[in-house]
Amino acid sequence: MGPVSSYEVQAERGITTCIPTDAWTHDSIGSSEQMKRVFAEMRRVAPTDFTVLITGETGSGKEVVARAVHRMSPRASGPFVPVDCGSIPQSLVEGELFGHEKGSFTGADRCRPGKFEVASGGTLFLDEISNLPLDVQPNLLRALQDKQIWRIGGTRPLAADIRIITATNQNLAVLVRAGTFRRDLYHRLNEFGIVVPPLRERGGDIVPLATRFLELTNRELKKNVLGFSEAATQMLMSHRWPGNVRELRNVVRRAVLLADSRVEPLHLALLDSPSDGGGLRLSELVERFDGSVPFKEMVRRAVVGVERQILVQVLTQTGGNKAEAARLLRIDYKTIHKKVRDYGLCIG
Repeated sequence: MGPVSSYEVQAERGITTCIPTDAWTHDSIGSSEQMKRVFAEMRRVAPTDFTVLITGETGSGKEVVARAVHRMSPRASGPFVPVDCGSIPQSLVEGELFGHEKGSFTGADRCRPGKFEVASGGTLFLDEISNLPLDVQPNLLRALQDKQIWRIGGTRPLAADIRIITATNQNLAVLVRAGTFRRDLYHRLNEFGIVVPPLRERGGDIVPLATRFLELTNRELKKNVLGFSEAATQMLMSHRWPGNVRELRNVVRRAVLLADSRVEPLHLALLDSPSDGGGLRLSELVERFDGSVPFKEMVRRAVVGVERQILVQVLTQTGGNKAEAARLLRIDYKTIHKKVRDYGLCIG
């Protein structure tokens, strides 16, 4: 196992460094021919201050691409500030982005800078930009055009010296036609677009990425799992990876935790099947039983499969609206947001 650099450790902890390199990006989302084209686009736009719109399925590596563009840019020594627009309650989005002055509303007992100020001199990454409320979109457009912001309750503008990178798993052009996303903001955000292909379309990345995640997890857990058996490798290659690179990373981390010397099929928790793309049906688990999978693990996989299929069904019913899905399922928003992320669901 090769050494893990402090650069990689910092990236795992969400810390941005100012060392421009492609190595960590290749290790994190792959180096297939498809990704080489993505890297070429990243290198072309990085030296500019163009706004960048990154599109791709959930878990495909959009934030990794955004961080890499930042690291290769003249703003690399400044902060990289990520904001998940899908996890902020609508009533709080404006304050989160632009900040507020003391006394501007009930409970505002002190001044609070927004993410625009925190990202000064660096890059502001707006993930799940499609979830930005329609009434906040004009303020974002104005901030981008004027390069200044107004805190809530503020009496003077503040300079906004930042670069904006956004990401979405939805087609913003479709949302524009539906009237849920402003056309002028869409064009302002899409000065340069980068599309990250799903993992199932770049099979050559699966084993190298799995190997790298195994190395990183070995380092984290102070273990020495040697690699994947031939049967485990075949399982990795035949899986459809609906959760993309994030799902692969989670599967490998869990497998390394369970394995002693080498990752075997019984260590891999893979959910989808050719029949329904959701989870392994109970009948399929029983038909495949050969003594290699413990009873508790079979039950766990069946339960996880059912949970995932319920989430798929209710999110499809609500058009991908997680807040409405949480209400119907009688669970809180944070719980459903975490499960959608963990299962790599991309609906809506």
